Amino acid sequence: MQVLRPHSLLSQGDSENARKPPMHLASGVSGKCKKNKDRYMKRIIIWIFIILAVGFVLLLIFRKSIISEIAFGDFHPREPKNEIEVTYEIGWWSSQDELRVDSFTVKTIESKLNLFNSESLISYTTKGFLTGEKGWKPYIEKVHMSQRFIREYNRQLHPYLDKDTVKLPEAIIEITPIVQVTEDKNYNGEKIPYKFTNELKLISFHWGDNWLRIQCREKHEDIILQQRK
Repeated sequence: MQVLRPHSLLSQGDSENARKPPMHLASGVSGKCKKNKDRYMKRIIIWIFIILAVGFVLLLIFRKSIISEIAFGDFHPREPKNEIEVTYEIGWWSSQDELRVDSFTVKTIESKLNLFNSESLISYTTKGFLTGEKGWKPYIEKVHMSQRFIREYNRQLHPYLDKDTVKLPEAIIEITPIVQVTEDKNYNGEKIPYKFTNELKLISFHWGDNWLRIQCREKHEDIILQQRK
């Protein structure tokens, strides 16, 4: 008599079904994985939202500096440097006769004029000597500066200035070294040489050629700032 083993009583299909986990357990595992995935995606979306919100707030706070640095940072000149303090006020100038100006030169340091920039940086160098009375030593205290237009802007000349018929520049900047004296018993009235270089930031008047004169006493130099789009 042949003895049948228990597993031999099962069909092949029943054997496979026996190895599978129960349906309620499989659906439970699948649902748990889906919930974890959804929770993970929600966290990612929340962090993305937080990062975008912080970036937007920072952009609102620093928008001017960021835009200026990105768009105009390579065009605008640096701030000017001065060896002698500049003033725009007049005062008690009783020693100006002791001033002599031998040379006055103007140099363009930076002038990247375009659609986004209308500023240029120049320097001016003044050289000469001072003389004074015995016992009163002169020195240059400050530099006075005044700026003004000397002829009305004519659109018919813009942007090509006819220098044969127009003899005057559009504007003038006048530089005046201010002389003061200090009591000094060792000073006997000898000549005191001086030389200084200051810088100045200029702003164009209009599109095209901007004709400007810079003058110190009897000496002057003309420059043209070419404002292009």
